[in-house]
Amino acid sequence: MTDAEGTLRLQPSGRWAIALPGREPVEIPAGEIFMIEVPGSRELKRARMEQRPGGGEYYIIQGYPLRDGLRAGFFDQRERYAKPL
Repeated sequence: MTDAEGTLRLQPSGRWAIALPGREPVEIPAGEIFMIEVPGSRELKRARMEQRPGGGEYYIIQGYPLRDGLRAGFFDQRERYAKPL
């Protein structure tokens, strides 16, 4: 994972995003592998975001719960391209 670490946020669109301080949140598309804090642990684990068929809710295939404020980050450098607020 990159040295940039943010927090997970639910967007008005229903998609989840990673928000870094001072930058616009970057949405996590379906199929994306990213890192997320596992509740009850300070450890970040790999996870993959998916969307239920028919345009339904987003979820993590590993079964980790999604909630605002969990630590999260991307494997690539996409957070560097997020626009400053």
